Amino acid sequence: MCPPLSCCNQRLSQPLPTQLYYLVRLLLTHDDADELLANQQVPVQRRLEQLWSRVQHSVQCRCRVSAARAIELTECLVACLLREDCCRRSLRRAVTLDEALGPVLA
Repeated sequence: MCPPLSCCNQRLSQPLPTQLYYLVRLLLTHDDADELLANQQVPVQRRLEQLWSRVQHSVQCRCRVSAARAIELTECLVACLLREDCCRRSLRRAVTLDEALGPVLA
């Protein structure tokens, strides 16, 4: 069963789901070696770090929990989206790699 924040249910325009979708979309690139060009490895890793931090912080603020609990919840959200094949396919269709990469800050 797909989680409520999945693309299968509805793509929301709020920052947390969008950033969460970007994060998961970039994680999906690790399963597909043909998707990334050699020069995209570093930008993808940098963006993953940025998004993880932002999503975890958003979860912490929205749920009013400790940083440790926010990390657990973020891991759970990501795992739910990665677990279901339909969510993975849907995210690949709904979020392009370029969109997920967005602006990568140094």
